[in-house]
Formats: sequence, structure tokens, C-alpha cells
Amino acid sequence: MMAMTCPHCHDTEIIRSGRNASGTARFRCKACGKTWVQNPQRRKLSAKNAELIVAALAERVSQRGIARALRVSRDTIRALRKKTPTE
Repeated sequence: MMAMTCPHCHDTEIIRSGRNASGTARFRCKACGKTWVQNPQRRKLSAKNAELIVAALAERVSQRGIARALRVSRDTIRALRKKTPTE
């Protein structure tokens, strides 16, 4: 098995540092103190939320209002808006 190294300082003194919100193990470097997840997984926007966002944008609801209601970032809404063709 290959020793894990810190992605920031490349030191090999690594310890486990709990888990993140999705349950993936976090690690901490003893040398620099930075923490990271070995194989990060991005959360996907559900098809249901994507439909709700598109519908709300069509109804001219503000992006900030949509973000608050659906608990997504405004960047997610902007990215979806760019992908979606306008009528």
C-alpha cells in the first residue's frame, strides 16, 4: 500500500480527522495542519430541483429567492440558467 501524502505540503504524517457531511473520511496533515477529503464527491442537482428552478425562473422569481427556497447556491442557479434555452 502506498503511503498517503498531504496534497498541500507533501508530508507523509497524516491522521484521520473525522468525516464530512456526506460521511467521507477527512484527513489532517500533522506538518501543515490542513485537512482534506481523499476522493471528493460533488453533490448533483436533482432533476426535481432543476425543474423547480427552471419553472421559478420562467415565473420571474428572483435568483436569490429561489436559492433560499431550494437551499442551493446562486451559482448553481446561474449555471442552470446558462444551460437552459430561453423562449
